[in-house]
Amino acid sequence: MTEPSAPDSARAVAERAAAAYQTLADLAETVEDEWQYVTDLVDAYMPSLGALAGAEPMRVLSAPAVNAVVEAIAEIALITDPHKAIDWLSTFPHVVALAMGGVVDSPAEVAPGNDDESPGDNDDSPGDNDDSPFRALLERGR
Repeated sequence: MTEPSAPDSARAVAERAAAAYQTLADLAETVEDEWQYVTDLVDAYMPSLGALAGAEPMRVLSAPAVNAVVEAIAEIALITDPHKAIDWLSTFPHVVALAMGGVVDSPAEVAPGNDDESPGDNDDSPGDNDDSPFRALLERGR
């Protein structure tokens, strides 16, 4: 595990994650038959990764949060199969959001963690994550 040398801002970590995501997308785009699908995923999730910096871009993340993102980046860096890269295009943003204390409920929708409300409290709200496979993990920290 790589220890951060200095406190990392949410913006810096989100930017590193976005750069790694783009590299993953570049590999996935080599599958000609899936090019449009890959492009659609990137168009949907890249803004969400950027939004993880949140309204407080200078917010400093804890060392474990930074390490989790660094480990996720290292994991996708090991991917050499473009089909596996496609699989990770929709997973990686959720992993990063979970580590950074945010939520990526669906493409291009990011909501910072809110301690006042549990996920799914308002079933009519956009970004409802009742079906999220990460719901149990999100609620565990509340």
